[in-house]
Amino acid sequence: MNRLVLAAFAFVLPAMPALAASPLSPFTADYVVLRNGKPLGRTTIELRENADATWTLKTTTRGTEGLAKMAGLDVVEESTVRWQDDKPESVRYDFRQDAAFKSRKRHAEFDWKANQVSMQDGDDDATYALVPGTIDRHAVMLALASDLARGRSSHDYKVAMKDGIEDMRYASCGEAQLDVPAGRYATACLERKRAKRTSTSWFSAKTGWVPVQIEQVENKGDTITLRLASLK
Repeated sequence: MNRLVLAAFAFVLPAMPALAASPLSPFTADYVVLRNGKPLGRTTIELRENADATWTLKTTTRGTEGLAKMAGLDVVEESTVRWQDDKPESVRYDFRQDAAFKSRKRHAEFDWKANQVSMQDGDDDATYALVPGTIDRHAVMLALASDLARGRSSHDYKVAMKDGIEDMRYASCGEAQLDVPAGRYATACLERKRAKRTSTSWFSAKTGWVPVQIEQVENKGDTITLRLASLK
C-alpha cells in the first residue's frame, strides 16, 4: 500500500542501563486514510509504556474501502524503544502486511550490548554495527515528535534499514493551521524529500506533538494521507 503504515514488534533487552523518561505521553490516535483524496482505510497509532521502562509504538492499518477492503489489507507495525537523552533508541522492530495481493514481513533486534542489529526483510538477512541513537524506520515519528517537544531545530537520525544504517534528515516546512476530522490545529510541518517521494508530517503542541496529519507524495502523483480523527 504505502510506506506510511507498516508494522513491527518488540524485543526486551536483558540488563539494560538506567533509561531516561519519555518526553511524550501515552496516547491512542485514530486516523482516516485517503488515497488521492478518496477514503482507503483507517489507521490507529498507539504509544504505551512497558513494565521494563521501554516504550512501544504500534501502528495498525486496515482497508475499509475499494480494493484495499476487497484485498483484506491488514498492516501492523510495532517498535519498542528506550529513551536516551530524551531521544529514542530502538530495541526491537516488526512489520507485517497481509493482503490478497501481497504479504510482507520485517523483523529487527537491536543488541546494544554487542552494538549490532539483526535485520530480517522478507528472505533477506543482515547483521551490522549499531551507532548511538539508531532507530528503526517506524520510530522516526517518535524522534520527530520528541525533537519538537524539546524545541530542537535539527532533525537528523540514524535509521536501521534493510542492510545498513541510513542518515535521514527532515527539514522544517513552516507552520500551518490544519482542519482535520478531529478539529482545527496550529501545526509545525516537517518534511523529507527524496528522488521518488516526499514525506511530510504536521505536529501540534495541542495534541502533545501527536501527528495531526501525515502525507506521502510519490513523484508519479500518488498521494497517501493520514488525517487525525480522534485522540485519547
